[in-house]
Amino acid sequence: MIPAVIVAGGRGERMGSATADLPKPMLPFGGRPILEHLIERLAAAGWREIHLSLGYRPEAVESHFGDGSRWGVKLHYHVEKEPRGTAGAVADLRISVGEDMLVVYGDLYTDMDFKRFVDFHSAHPSSAASLVLFETDHPFDSDLARVDGDLLTGFYRSKPGEPYEPIALAAVWAVRGPLLGLVPGDRPSDFGRDIFPEALRRGLELCAYRTGETLADLGTPERLARAEREHLSR
Repeated sequence: MIPAVIVAGGRGERMGSATADLPKPMLPFGGRPILEHLIERLAAAGWREIHLSLGYRPEAVESHFGDGSRWGVKLHYHVEKEPRGTAGAVADLRISVGEDMLVVYGDLYTDMDFKRFVDFHSAHPSSAASLVLFETDHPFDSDLARVDGDLLTGFYRSKPGEPYEPIALAAVWAVRGPLLGLVPGDRPSDFGRDIFPEALRRGLELCAYRTGETLADLGTPERLARAEREHLSR
């Protein structure tokens, strides 16, 4: 089982005053932090150690979860000294975590089978990364992907009046050293905006894992409320 890293360092500006004292992954979702649902899902899939990349208000995460034993896992905390972006935060963990890792963003609610995804990644050893893709209902503020079979061929943002396919990046990926080697050490960088497009420009292979499993982006108050109605009221 490759190491699991949850990126949970963002404030979440679109959440307004709700994140004045909490990082976005600690906002309540069904009465518990968003992040707690994700840790439980990984634990149920067999992960016994989870690394948390923290930035904004890290004490809120550490005080709630402690060593992780309550959820049957061992938690490792890594706090950024300065903002590094999603890619920079993960790349900085290579020495302590390794170069092959599962990366999940901490503001995501999902019921996906993480082990099946990692098995897919393992079956494509020549790829620099495997990316989970899903059909989004908010394409105009999502990173969209072009796909040919199991391979990604491009990334773009949709624009009103222009054709698009609503196939979006789901903020879940498995990465390897060749991809992390593209992350700059002197400035922040983002996987979707910077590193994945650069990987394709350099001829690296990125694999596409398309799924119809629940992958709910909780990045705005409206999406958070809707996801609670749709997924936690069943």
